[in-house]
Amino acid sequence: MLESNAIDIQYVPHNQIQAILAQLEEQNRVPVLLLGHAQQSVVSAEFTQALIYLQSGLDSVGHNKGASCYELWTAEGVWKQGSWSPEDDLDSCISFCSSDEYLIGSLSIQLPSGHSLQQYSHRSYEQIIDFIGHQDKTHLLRMWNYFPDINVENNSFERYQQFCVGRHNAFSENAQTIIQYPAASAVGSYSSSSSAKLVIVFIATKKAGVFLENPNQTSAYHYPQHYSPKSPSFARAAFYQNLNSSQLYISGTASIVGHQSQFHNDIVGQTRQTIKNLEGLIEHANSQNEVRNVFDLSDSLARRPAIKVYLRNPADLAIVSPIIEEFLPDCDNICYLHADICRQELDIEIEMLVNNSKDS
Repeated sequence: MLESNAIDIQYVPHNQIQAILAQLEEQNRVPVLLLGHAQQSVVSAEFTQALIYLQSGLDSVGHNKGASCYELWTAEGVWKQGSWSPEDDLDSCISFCSSDEYLIGSLSIQLPSGHSLQQYSHRSYEQIIDFIGHQDKTHLLRMWNYFPDINVENNSFERYQQFCVGRHNAFSENAQTIIQYPAASAVGSYSSSSSAKLVIVFIATKKAGVFLENPNQTSAYHYPQHYSPKSPSFARAAFYQNLNSSQLYISGTASIVGHQSQFHNDIVGQTRQTIKNLEGLIEHANSQNEVRNVFDLSDSLARRPAIKVYLRNPADLAIVSPIIEEFLPDCDNICYLHADICRQELDIEIEMLVNNSKDS
Protein backbone atom coordinates (compact mmCIF):
# COMPACT_ATOMS: atom_id res chain seq x y z
CA MET A 1 0.00 0.00 0.00
CA LEU A 2 1.31 3.47 -0.86
CA GLU A 3 2.23 5.70 2.06
CA SER A 4 1.14 8.92 0.34
CA ASN A 5 -1.96 10.73 -0.83
CA ALA A 6 -1.80 9.10 -4.26
CA ILE A 7 -4.58 6.91 -5.58
CA ASP A 8 -3.69 3.27 -5.02
CA ILE A 9 -5.23 0.56 -7.21
CA GLN A 10 -5.16 -2.99 -5.93
CA TYR A 11 -6.75 -6.18 -7.22
CA VAL A 12 -8.29 -8.09 -4.34
CA PRO A 13 -9.47 -11.74 -4.53
CA HIS A 14 -13.22 -12.12 -3.98
CA ASN A 15 -12.73 -14.09 -0.80
CA GLN A 16 -10.59 -11.31 0.74
CA ILE A 17 -12.53 -8.18 -0.15
CA GLN A 18 -14.56 -7.95 3.04
CA ALA A 19 -11.45 -8.30 5.21
CA ILE A 20 -9.55 -5.71 3.16
CA LEU A 21 -12.40 -3.21 3.40
CA ALA A 22 -12.55 -3.72 7.15
CA GLN A 23 -8.82 -2.95 7.48
CA LEU A 24 -8.85 0.35 5.59
CA GLU A 25 -10.00 2.51 8.49
CA GLU A 26 -7.09 1.26 10.58
CA GLN A 27 -4.76 2.19 7.71
CA ASN A 28 -6.25 5.70 7.45
CA ARG A 29 -7.29 5.04 3.85
CA VAL A 30 -10.62 5.63 2.13
CA PRO A 31 -12.20 3.08 -0.28
CA VAL A 32 -13.03 5.57 -3.03
CA LEU A 33 -14.03 3.08 -5.76
CA LEU A 34 -14.82 -0.61 -5.94
CA LEU A 35 -15.17 -2.06 -9.43
CA GLY A 36 -16.62 -5.53 -9.75
CA HIS A 37 -15.36 -7.73 -12.56
CA ALA A 38 -18.00 -10.45 -12.70
CA GLN A 39 -21.07 -11.32 -14.78
CA GLN A 40 -23.28 -11.39 -11.71
CA SER A 41 -23.62 -8.31 -9.56
CA VAL A 42 -22.73 -8.83 -5.92
CA VAL A 43 -24.17 -6.20 -3.58
CA SER A 44 -23.36 -6.53 0.08
CA ALA A 45 -23.54 -4.23 3.09
CA GLU A 46 -19.74 -4.25 3.26
CA PHE A 47 -19.48 -2.74 -0.22
CA THR A 48 -21.38 0.37 0.82
CA GLN A 49 -18.13 1.48 2.44
CA ALA A 50 -16.85 2.35 -1.04
CA LEU A 51 -17.82 5.84 -2.19
CA ILE A 52 -18.43 4.45 -5.69
CA TYR A 53 -19.39 0.84 -6.41
CA LEU A 54 -20.20 -0.46 -9.88
CA GLN A 55 -19.74 -3.38 -12.26
CA SER A 56 -17.49 -3.23 -15.33
CA GLY A 57 -19.38 -5.85 -17.34
CA LEU A 58 -16.13 -7.84 -17.69
CA ASP A 59 -15.38 -11.27 -16.27
CA SER A 60 -12.39 -11.81 -14.02
CA VAL A 61 -10.41 -14.87 -15.14
CA GLY A 62 -7.61 -14.67 -12.63
CA HIS A 63 -5.75 -12.68 -10.01
CA ASN A 64 -2.05 -13.42 -9.76
CA LYS A 65 -2.16 -17.22 -9.25
CA GLY A 66 -5.75 -17.74 -10.27
CA ALA A 67 -8.38 -16.24 -7.95
CA SER A 68 -10.97 -13.88 -9.43
CA CYS A 69 -10.91 -10.35 -8.08
CA TYR A 70 -12.35 -6.94 -7.38
CA GLU A 71 -10.59 -3.70 -8.32
CA LEU A 72 -10.25 -1.47 -5.27
CA TRP A 73 -9.10 2.15 -5.36
CA THR A 74 -8.04 3.73 -2.08
CA ALA A 75 -6.55 7.05 -1.00
CA GLU A 76 -5.80 9.13 2.05
CA GLY A 77 -7.42 12.37 3.13
CA VAL A 78 -10.97 13.67 3.24
CA TRP A 79 -13.29 12.65 0.40
CA LYS A 80 -16.80 13.81 -0.46
CA GLN A 81 -19.23 11.85 -2.58
CA GLY A 82 -22.20 12.89 -4.69
CA SER A 83 -24.05 12.52 -7.98
CA TRP A 84 -24.72 14.86 -10.88
CA SER A 85 -27.06 14.80 -13.88
CA PRO A 86 -27.53 17.31 -16.71
CA GLU A 87 -30.86 19.10 -16.64
CA ASP A 88 -31.93 17.58 -19.95
CA ASP A 89 -31.01 13.97 -19.08
CA LEU A 90 -31.84 13.17 -15.48
CA ASP A 91 -31.61 9.42 -16.16
CA SER A 92 -27.91 9.74 -16.98
CA CYS A 93 -26.11 10.22 -13.68
CA ILE A 94 -22.44 10.63 -12.83
CA SER A 95 -21.48 9.16 -9.47
CA PHE A 96 -18.41 10.90 -8.11
CA CYS A 97 -16.15 11.46 -5.14
CA SER A 98 -13.51 14.12 -4.67
CA SER A 99 -10.65 15.21 -2.45
CA ASP A 100 -8.65 18.43 -2.47
CA GLU A 101 -6.70 17.14 -5.47
CA TYR A 102 -8.61 14.36 -7.25
CA LEU A 103 -12.04 13.88 -8.75
CA ILE A 104 -13.12 10.31 -9.52
CA GLY A 105 -16.32 9.73 -11.46
CA SER A 106 -18.27 6.99 -13.18
CA LEU A 107 -21.11 6.57 -15.65
CA SER A 108 -23.00 3.31 -16.15
CA ILE A 109 -25.59 3.73 -18.90
CA GLN A 110 -28.10 1.11 -20.02
CA LEU A 111 -27.87 0.68 -23.80
CA PRO A 112 -31.29 -0.01 -25.38
CA SER A 113 -31.80 -2.37 -28.28
CA GLY A 114 -30.87 -0.76 -31.59
CA HIS A 115 -28.90 2.04 -29.94
CA SER A 116 -26.28 4.18 -31.68
CA LEU A 117 -23.00 3.77 -29.79
CA GLN A 118 -21.67 6.88 -31.49
CA GLN A 119 -24.55 8.87 -30.07
CA TYR A 120 -24.15 7.41 -26.58
CA SER A 121 -20.39 7.89 -26.42
CA HIS A 122 -20.75 11.44 -27.73
CA ARG A 123 -23.41 12.30 -25.17
CA SER A 124 -21.54 10.60 -22.31
CA TYR A 125 -18.32 12.46 -23.00
CA GLU A 126 -20.19 15.73 -23.38
CA GLN A 127 -21.73 15.08 -20.00
CA ILE A 128 -18.37 14.33 -18.37
CA ILE A 129 -16.78 17.43 -19.90
CA ASP A 130 -19.74 19.55 -18.77
CA PHE A 131 -19.55 18.07 -15.28
CA ILE A 132 -15.83 18.66 -14.69
CA GLY A 133 -16.26 22.17 -16.08
CA HIS A 134 -18.39 22.91 -13.03
CA GLN A 135 -15.75 21.53 -10.63
CA ASP A 136 -12.34 22.72 -9.50
CA LYS A 137 -10.66 19.59 -10.95
CA THR A 138 -10.96 20.30 -14.67
CA HIS A 139 -8.10 18.23 -16.09
CA LEU A 140 -8.94 14.73 -17.30
CA LEU A 141 -6.03 12.44 -16.44
CA ARG A 142 -7.15 8.84 -17.04
CA MET A 143 -10.29 7.15 -18.45
CA TRP A 144 -11.60 3.59 -18.75
CA ASN A 145 -14.33 2.60 -21.24
CA TYR A 146 -16.20 -0.72 -21.24
CA PHE A 147 -19.01 -1.63 -23.66
CA PRO A 148 -20.26 -4.82 -25.33
CA ASP A 149 -19.70 -6.11 -28.88
CA ILE A 150 -16.71 -3.86 -29.53
CA ASN A 151 -15.80 -5.65 -32.78
CA VAL A 152 -19.34 -6.05 -34.14
CA GLU A 153 -19.96 -4.16 -37.36
CA ASN A 154 -23.02 -1.96 -37.85
CA ASN A 155 -23.58 0.16 -40.95
CA SER A 156 -20.06 -0.62 -42.26
CA PHE A 157 -18.35 0.50 -39.04
CA GLU A 158 -17.26 -1.50 -36.03
CA ARG A 159 -18.70 -0.40 -32.72
CA TYR A 160 -15.24 0.63 -31.55
CA GLN A 161 -15.04 2.98 -34.53
CA GLN A 162 -18.47 4.36 -33.65
CA PHE A 163 -17.32 4.91 -30.08
CA CYS A 164 -14.18 6.70 -31.32
CA VAL A 165 -16.21 9.04 -33.52
CA GLY A 166 -18.54 9.98 -30.66
CA ARG A 167 -15.66 10.55 -28.24
CA HIS A 168 -13.64 12.52 -30.80
CA ASN A 169 -16.58 14.79 -31.63
CA ALA A 170 -17.22 15.53 -27.95
CA PHE A 171 -13.57 16.46 -27.42
CA SER A 172 -13.44 18.53 -30.63
CA GLU A 173 -16.55 20.49 -29.70
CA ASN A 174 -14.96 21.31 -26.35
CA ALA A 175 -11.42 21.94 -27.57
CA GLN A 176 -11.03 25.05 -25.41
CA THR A 177 -11.81 22.97 -22.33
CA ILE A 178 -9.95 19.74 -23.20
CA ILE A 179 -6.40 20.85 -24.01
CA GLN A 180 -4.87 17.36 -24.17
CA TYR A 181 -6.31 13.88 -24.52
CA PRO A 182 -6.17 11.79 -21.33
CA ALA A 183 -4.64 8.35 -21.02
CA ALA A 184 -7.34 5.74 -21.67
CA SER A 185 -8.39 2.14 -22.20
CA ALA A 186 -11.36 0.86 -24.21
CA VAL A 187 -12.27 -2.84 -24.30
CA GLY A 188 -15.29 -4.98 -25.03
CA SER A 189 -17.45 -6.27 -22.20
CA TYR A 190 -19.63 -9.37 -22.15
CA SER A 191 -22.90 -7.95 -20.87
CA SER A 192 -26.01 -9.70 -22.18
CA SER A 193 -28.32 -7.75 -24.48
CA SER A 194 -30.73 -7.21 -21.60
CA SER A 195 -28.02 -5.68 -19.42
CA ALA A 196 -25.76 -4.09 -22.04
CA LYS A 197 -24.12 -0.99 -20.58
CA LEU A 198 -21.60 1.65 -21.48
CA VAL A 199 -19.40 2.00 -18.39
CA ILE A 200 -16.95 4.89 -18.11
CA VAL A 201 -14.65 5.60 -15.17
CA PHE A 202 -12.44 8.69 -15.04
CA ILE A 203 -9.92 10.58 -12.93
CA ALA A 204 -9.69 14.37 -13.13
CA THR A 205 -7.21 16.53 -11.25
CA LYS A 206 -6.78 20.11 -10.08
CA LYS A 207 -3.59 20.59 -12.08
CA ALA A 208 -2.81 19.13 -15.49
CA GLY A 209 -0.79 15.95 -15.86
CA VAL A 210 2.03 15.43 -18.35
CA PHE A 211 0.90 13.30 -21.30
CA LEU A 212 3.37 11.02 -23.05
CA GLU A 213 3.61 9.08 -26.30
CA ASN A 214 5.63 5.98 -27.20
CA PRO A 215 8.38 6.70 -29.77
CA ASN A 216 7.88 3.19 -31.22
CA GLN A 217 4.14 3.67 -31.75
CA THR A 218 2.19 6.14 -33.81
CA SER A 219 0.14 8.36 -31.52
CA ALA A 220 -3.40 6.97 -31.56
CA TYR A 221 -4.82 10.36 -32.54
CA HIS A 222 -2.59 10.26 -35.64
CA TYR A 223 -3.64 6.81 -36.87
CA PRO A 224 -4.42 6.55 -40.60
CA GLN A 225 -8.11 7.00 -41.33
CA HIS A 226 -8.68 3.38 -42.34
CA TYR A 227 -8.62 2.42 -38.64
CA SER A 228 -11.52 4.74 -37.86
CA PRO A 229 -13.23 7.77 -39.46
CA LYS A 230 -12.02 9.67 -36.40
CA SER A 231 -8.82 8.53 -34.72
CA PRO A 232 -8.86 7.28 -31.11
CA SER A 233 -8.58 10.26 -28.77
CA PHE A 234 -6.16 9.23 -26.04
CA ALA A 235 -2.55 9.59 -24.94
CA ARG A 236 -0.28 6.58 -24.36
CA ALA A 237 0.38 7.58 -20.74
CA ALA A 238 -0.22 10.29 -18.17
CA PHE A 239 2.31 11.35 -15.54
CA TYR A 240 1.01 12.96 -12.37
CA GLN A 241 3.00 14.30 -9.44
CA ASN A 242 1.99 15.85 -6.15
CA LEU A 243 3.94 16.69 -3.00
CA ASN A 244 4.13 13.08 -1.82
CA SER A 245 4.00 10.87 -4.90
CA SER A 246 4.67 10.46 -8.60
CA GLN A 247 2.65 8.06 -10.74
CA LEU A 248 2.59 6.98 -14.37
CA TYR A 249 -0.83 5.90 -15.69
CA ILE A 250 -0.19 3.78 -18.79
CA SER A 251 -3.05 3.38 -21.24
CA GLY A 252 -4.22 0.07 -22.61
CA THR A 253 -1.25 -1.17 -24.65
CA ALA A 254 -1.23 -3.88 -27.32
CA SER A 255 1.07 -5.54 -29.86
CA ILE A 256 1.29 -2.54 -32.18
CA VAL A 257 4.46 -1.10 -33.73
CA GLY A 258 3.99 2.19 -35.53
CA HIS A 259 0.30 1.84 -36.26
CA GLN A 260 0.31 -1.80 -37.39
CA SER A 261 -0.69 -4.86 -35.38
CA GLN A 262 2.02 -7.47 -34.90
CA PHE A 263 2.02 -11.26 -34.36
CA HIS A 264 -1.43 -12.19 -35.63
CA ASN A 265 -2.66 -15.47 -34.08
CA ASP A 266 0.43 -15.63 -31.85
CA ILE A 267 -0.42 -14.92 -28.22
CA VAL A 268 3.18 -15.38 -27.06
CA GLY A 269 4.48 -12.93 -29.67
CA GLN A 270 1.73 -10.43 -28.88
CA THR A 271 2.38 -10.62 -25.15
CA ARG A 272 6.12 -10.11 -25.53
CA GLN A 273 5.65 -7.22 -27.97
CA THR A 274 3.15 -5.59 -25.63
CA ILE A 275 5.63 -5.85 -22.76
CA LYS A 276 8.32 -4.40 -25.02
CA ASN A 277 6.01 -1.46 -25.74
CA LEU A 278 5.39 -0.95 -22.01
CA GLU A 279 9.11 -1.01 -21.25
CA GLY A 280 9.81 1.41 -24.10
CA LEU A 281 7.17 3.84 -22.87
CA ILE A 282 8.52 3.76 -19.31
CA GLU A 283 12.07 4.31 -20.61
CA HIS A 284 10.82 7.25 -22.68
CA ALA A 285 9.00 8.70 -19.66
CA ASN A 286 12.18 8.54 -17.61
CA SER A 287 14.03 10.54 -20.28
CA GLN A 288 11.59 13.46 -20.34
CA ASN A 289 12.47 16.70 -18.56
CA GLU A 290 8.83 17.22 -17.57
CA VAL A 291 8.89 13.96 -15.63
CA ARG A 292 12.38 13.85 -14.11
CA ASN A 293 11.57 10.71 -12.17
CA VAL A 294 12.80 7.15 -12.37
CA PHE A 295 10.09 4.54 -12.76
CA ASP A 296 11.96 1.32 -12.15
CA LEU A 297 10.04 -1.93 -12.65
CA SER A 298 12.75 -3.87 -10.84
CA ASP A 299 11.45 -2.20 -7.68
CA SER A 300 7.99 -3.70 -8.22
CA LEU A 301 7.80 -5.43 -4.84
CA ALA A 302 8.31 -2.22 -2.90
CA ARG A 303 6.32 0.11 -5.14
CA ARG A 304 3.63 -2.39 -6.16
CA PRO A 305 2.49 -1.41 -9.66
CA ALA A 306 -1.07 -2.28 -10.67
CA ILE A 307 -1.29 -4.40 -13.82
CA LYS A 308 -4.50 -5.21 -15.65
CA VAL A 309 -4.36 -7.77 -18.46
CA TYR A 310 -7.26 -8.06 -20.91
CA LEU A 311 -7.53 -11.41 -22.70
CA ARG A 312 -9.79 -12.15 -25.63
CA ASN A 313 -9.51 -15.88 -24.94
CA PRO A 314 -9.56 -16.85 -21.23
CA ALA A 315 -7.73 -20.09 -22.05
CA ASP A 316 -4.67 -17.97 -22.90
CA LEU A 317 -4.23 -17.23 -19.19
CA ALA A 318 -2.09 -20.34 -18.78
CA ILE A 319 0.23 -19.09 -21.55
CA VAL A 320 0.29 -15.40 -20.67
CA SER A 321 0.66 -15.46 -16.87
CA PRO A 322 4.15 -17.07 -16.85
CA ILE A 323 5.35 -14.40 -19.31
CA ILE A 324 3.94 -11.64 -17.09
CA GLU A 325 5.59 -13.26 -14.07
CA GLU A 326 8.88 -13.31 -15.96
CA PHE A 327 8.38 -9.60 -16.76
CA LEU A 328 7.61 -8.68 -13.13
CA PRO A 329 8.57 -11.64 -10.93
CA ASP A 330 7.86 -9.89 -7.62
CA CYS A 331 4.52 -8.30 -8.47
CA ASP A 332 1.35 -9.82 -7.00
CA ASN A 333 -0.99 -6.96 -7.97
CA ILE A 334 -2.18 -8.34 -11.30
CA CYS A 335 -5.71 -8.85 -12.61
CA TYR A 336 -6.65 -10.88 -15.70
CA LEU A 337 -9.96 -10.06 -17.39
CA HIS A 338 -11.94 -11.60 -20.25
CA ALA A 339 -12.43 -8.77 -22.74
CA ASP A 340 -12.51 -8.18 -26.47
CA ILE A 341 -9.67 -6.00 -27.77
CA CYS A 342 -10.34 -3.00 -30.02
CA ARG A 343 -8.77 -4.68 -33.09
CA GLN A 344 -10.08 -8.09 -34.10
CA GLU A 345 -6.59 -9.44 -34.82
CA LEU A 346 -5.34 -8.63 -31.31
CA ASP A 347 -5.81 -10.98 -28.37
CA ILE A 348 -4.20 -9.15 -25.43
CA GLU A 349 -3.99 -5.66 -24.00
CA ILE A 350 -2.17 -4.56 -20.85
CA GLU A 351 -2.47 -1.39 -18.80
CA MET A 352 -0.41 -0.31 -15.80
CA LEU A 353 -0.19 2.15 -12.96
CA VAL A 354 3.48 2.55 -12.06
CA ASN A 355 4.72 4.34 -8.94
CA ASN A 356 7.92 6.29 -8.61
CA SER A 357 10.83 4.17 -7.43
CA LYS A 358 12.18 6.85 -5.12
CA ASP A 359 10.72 9.27 -2.62
CA SER A 360 9.78 12.63 -4.11
